[in-house]
Amino acid sequence: MKIARILAAAAVVALLGPLQPASAAPAPGGDTASPDIAGGTTTTIAAAPYAAQISFDSTGTNVGCTGSQISAGWVITAKHCNSTSLKSVRLGTSYLESGGTVKAVSARYASSTGDVLLLKLSTPHYGSYVGLSSSFPATGVGAKVYGWGDQTEGAGTMSYNLKTASVTVAGQGIDTYGGPSVRTQSQTGHTLGGDSGGPLIVNGKLVGVLSTSSILPASNPSSYTRYYNDHASVAQNLSWITGVSGVGAS
Repeated sequence: MKIARILAAAAVVALLGPLQPASAAPAPGGDTASPDIAGGTTTTIAAAPYAAQISFDSTGTNVGCTGSQISAGWVITAKHCNSTSLKSVRLGTSYLESGGTVKAVSARYASSTGDVLLLKLSTPHYGSYVGLSSSFPATGVGAKVYGWGDQTEGAGTMSYNLKTASVTVAGQGIDTYGGPSVRTQSQTGHTLGGDSGGPLIVNGKLVGVLSTSSILPASNPSSYTRYYNDHASVAQNLSWITGVSGVGAS
């Protein structure tokens, strides 16, 4: 699975700077891994117990995307992570490719209207699940993102520890597949490559799935507030999510 860097439309680039799809993990024989949250702070799985590591092997040790558990049998992530190499999900751990529980993925369902992918687990995992939001968040509201990743763009080595950063909702945009997105402005940190599919959380609910992020300069900026992200909208994909998984808004 080769995921190319795609620049946003010219008008969006002029306003926000270039955006790139958050890359997936390397499939066998292929891609270069990319990082996740630059800046931000280290946290634990207790802060986001639904956070999931999406792995491109059966052992949970080739992680390259992030996801969220929405029920005992289902995990949500980004469609651009989809691959026949996507084999397993690691749940319930703060640490990359270590601890928790690894579950095989028995089926993958891709949205036809946005950058959303549903993963059906081979057997249930009973833990803490994130609720789905039925509404688009208000512009200006604060939000949180979570993921495992580097401190700088292109470093290629994901963080061993789960990380988080604060962002602010900046309005509506478009995701990698042209679907409606929740656009955010980075504040304390910035989501990048391996954080694809990771959760955007407002008031404890999942409102978006990371799709694209502004490209950072070669070294981390002193402030991340000039940089933006687009998260595929959960509310806009909710009827499809419910139809496939049976999980509705809560």
